[in-house]
Amino acid sequence: MARASEVLRQSAGDLWNQYVRSEFVRMLYDGTLPRDVFRYYLIQDSKYVAEMQRAVIRAASQAPLQEAVKVLLAVFANPERGAEIHSKLFSELNISEAEVGSTGMNLTNYAYTRHLNYYASLGWPQFLAAWAPCMWGYSEVGSYVASSRDPLYRAWGDFYASDDYNSRVRALLEVLDNYNVTPEMQRAFVNSVRFEISFWESALRKEPTIY
Repeated sequence: MARASEVLRQSAGDLWNQYVRSEFVRMLYDGTLPRDVFRYYLIQDSKYVAEMQRAVIRAASQAPLQEAVKVLLAVFANPERGAEIHSKLFSELNISEAEVGSTGMNLTNYAYTRHLNYYASLGWPQFLAAWAPCMWGYSEVGSYVASSRDPLYRAWGDFYASDDYNSRVRALLEVLDNYNVTPEMQRAFVNSVRFEISFWESALRKEPTIY
């Protein structure tokens, strides 16, 4: 019997490739992405991550204890590696935490994080399905961008290609695979893939913030 993660990924069809090999990702790889676009993306991504982490904690409060502990430890137990690359990128691009805090979300980011919060309120397996495209897709994107011609983009890719990051992805997928896929989980997964595509696109056009 196919694992839930395999079923969900197959259900996304070609959307998955549009996500992990989007124009934004290809430009990271070949080093042609303008620095101001990457800077815009990093600020929006920082705001996304803060909301995503809150959604993870909310969803985990409804989960079986063993599963909640496994996922929360994987995601939050070793923050140093993520903080290291975060600091490097912010320093290189002159981004301050104050700037992140004072910058609003764009419409795509706002909608995507509300989508995650909705599924966090709905149930644990539904949330895992909604969250998986972000974590899983970035491991593939990271492996690709880790060979970028641009050293800054290569450093970004190295983090998402790292054993540390991939251990987080494995923990999430192993817990997700404890469940049978429902139509609600399938919708959550596929729509999150769509949101990931839109997130890249919103960065390329530097979508105006809404608040």
